[in-house]
Amino acid sequence: MIKKLLILYIYSVATLVQADDLLSIYEQALNSDPNLKAAQLQTELSEAQQAQAGGALLPQASANVNISYNNQYTDSTGTDSYKGERYSVNLTQSLIDVSKVYNWQRARALTDKSEIDFQQAHQVLMYDVVERYFTVLAMQDNLKLIEQETETTEKQLNQIKRQYDKHIVKITDVYELEAKLDSLLAEGIEAETQLDVAKQGLTELTGQPVMQLANLQNDIQFMPLAGDIQSVTEQAQSNSPLIKAQNKEITAGDYDVISQHAKHLPVVDLQLQYYNTDNGYQNRQTPTIDTKVAAINVTIPLFSGGATYQRAKEASRQLAISKQRKISILRGIEKETRDAFLSANASVRRIKAATRAQKTAIKAREAMEKGFTYGVQSIGDVLISQAREFSANRDLLEAKYTYIKNRIRFERALGVLGTNSLDEINSWLIKY
Repeated sequence: MIKKLLILYIYSVATLVQADDLLSIYEQALNSDPNLKAAQLQTELSEAQQAQAGGALLPQASANVNISYNNQYTDSTGTDSYKGERYSVNLTQSLIDVSKVYNWQRARALTDKSEIDFQQAHQVLMYDVVERYFTVLAMQDNLKLIEQETETTEKQLNQIKRQYDKHIVKITDVYELEAKLDSLLAEGIEAETQLDVAKQGLTELTGQPVMQLANLQNDIQFMPLAGDIQSVTEQAQSNSPLIKAQNKEITAGDYDVISQHAKHLPVVDLQLQYYNTDNGYQNRQTPTIDTKVAAINVTIPLFSGGATYQRAKEASRQLAISKQRKISILRGIEKETRDAFLSANASVRRIKAATRAQKTAIKAREAMEKGFTYGVQSIGDVLISQAREFSANRDLLEAKYTYIKNRIRFERALGVLGTNSLDEINSWLIKY
């Protein structure tokens, strides 16, 4: 019975500590990231503003009902009290209003921009999840390596102390190991802090504390990115959501300039009215009057204190700013694409070199430990070889994480980052 309870307890604990993989973290971030929700709300806001601009082109109808109780006094008739009624219906339809038409076109372009910004927010979230996920793994691995090195050093220190008691080694060997152990303990404190900061960065996206994350597999074939630097840069500059959104902003700016200049032009409206009233001038009682009116109204702007001119000037300057911002974005995309492409491919070569360095470091450490056993090598030589091995392990892990981050950064710059990218990277993690 006790054995069954123990098995059940172990299974329940294992279930509770089941590691989150990249996709589960992304799902958490997708449901709680405030930036993504703000981008969605901005899209809905733009759609509402577009509907408002379009509504100004549609018929405008209004109705008015006025019921009054009047008390009128004149010298000839004295006081007269009566009830007055007035009913009216008014319908206005813009026939020619260039400013309203282009303002609606401007609103459409801004809605398109908001939709692209929302897509861009998705890609930014994906990139942030990957970048912060593997930053946590890197900090975990760093802390683990320091703890392993600390444990090894402690065992060596105990062994050296026993040998010193037997007068086999010198006291300087003991001091050297104690100094290294103190240094590792200090590094461990710093590594714990870095890990906590990295976890908080992931929590910022998901809104949930980071428990346990799935680790990277050891036998992954990291492939270099295909293509040449010039073609991928040109592709990024044409396909990037940042550029597409900026193009829409420029289009909206063009329409805004036309709209503001068009406010100098005449406006033509069709007006249909219906009146029914028994009140006349100064609410005098009259026989019921039924009036139907159809009119064409022409409004010609003459002078508004220069406000119309200044609004057109403002729109022109805003358009110029948008165009300059596009140039800046293009240059930034070129730099980001080149950097990510070259760094990712360099990481592939670095992984291969780090793998060879790791194997060499292991052999060197084993040889040094064996030499120390026979008194050929000093404890300092052993410590140096161990430090090189741990450094090689750290370099290899860092190269792998750097490749993944740069690959995702490259796909984001190229505008092709999607859930398929996350699926592939998630397949590289250890399944629990």
